[in-house]
Amino acid sequence: MTKPKILQILSMYHEAGEKILQDGAEIIRTDNIDQANLCKLVKDVDGIVLRAPCKITKEIIDAAVNVKVISGAGVGLDNIDVSYATEKGIPVLHAPAVNSVSTAEHAVTLLMALSKTLIPFHTEMSKGNYDSRIRLKAYELKGKRAGLVGFGSIAKEVAKRLKKGLEMDVTVWVRKYDEQKHCFAKELGINLTTDLNEIFQTDDFISLHIPLTAHTRGFINKHHFELMKPSAYLINTARGGIVNHEDLYEALINGKIAGAALDVFDPEPPPKDHPILTCPNIIVTPHVGGTTVECNYKMATTVATNLLKALNGEIPNNIGNPEVINRAFN
Repeated sequence: MTKPKILQILSMYHEAGEKILQDGAEIIRTDNIDQANLCKLVKDVDGIVLRAPCKITKEIIDAAVNVKVISGAGVGLDNIDVSYATEKGIPVLHAPAVNSVSTAEHAVTLLMALSKTLIPFHTEMSKGNYDSRIRLKAYELKGKRAGLVGFGSIAKEVAKRLKKGLEMDVTVWVRKYDEQKHCFAKELGINLTTDLNEIFQTDDFISLHIPLTAHTRGFINKHHFELMKPSAYLINTARGGIVNHEDLYEALINGKIAGAALDVFDPEPPPKDHPILTCPNIIVTPHVGGTTVECNYKMATTVATNLLKALNGEIPNNIGNPEVINRAFN
């Protein structure tokens, strides 16, 4: 039986996933994400797997005349033109929810680091300034208010840790109520609201957990920062594009808010001279919230298994555009 051909763009998150692909397919590997190069390489392949910062555009999809399935290497799909792939009847796969625990832990770690002034203390101590212990302030989290924007799998894991572990008062913004969200919130003892302004006005820590779409690009902006208390902090482990970074920079520099912690940027990687990286009241990490060893293994093996399943004519799990199922797997 002839093995399917797969174009693998950049490394997968774990070698175990690459081994699964190599055993089940003929792999064409490239690290050159230039669109012209990709348009050449996709002409004769059956499937594509990629990770950011590579993007699959309309032009690449048009060049991929034999492609039956496209897969992200992880959770997000904002670097794939899913709408156009759907128009072409091509399933787009990913591995949602497998990074929920890792990303939630990262968000909580950033929140705790902000409250305990961890980075400034470290910086001062590295200079030999032991007296920073009486100059800098740290805060207890018990009883503080945390607002989560979004209520997907990651936000639920964050809510559990903040409420049960740190005894914080947690409120979650949702676009609309449903029975499942209501039951989970009631069981955990947290609050739901459809008023986004309420969260920004009242909470001490605001953590973002919504996907990047055409509707959410720049969703959090100057309006929201001006609502925040000057003692409040913003944490973003979702997608950089949902925050207007210029507005956030102004809020940080002018003391509108106490600080922020960012694991995601727009674009990625951010320019080395991006002014927000120089803010003294910010913690930054290079989009590593969901890339623990354990999560990388789960993501890579899930993606590889599903991709081969689809190429063998079976309906895979985790289809980002399920409306193409009948067209793709008849």
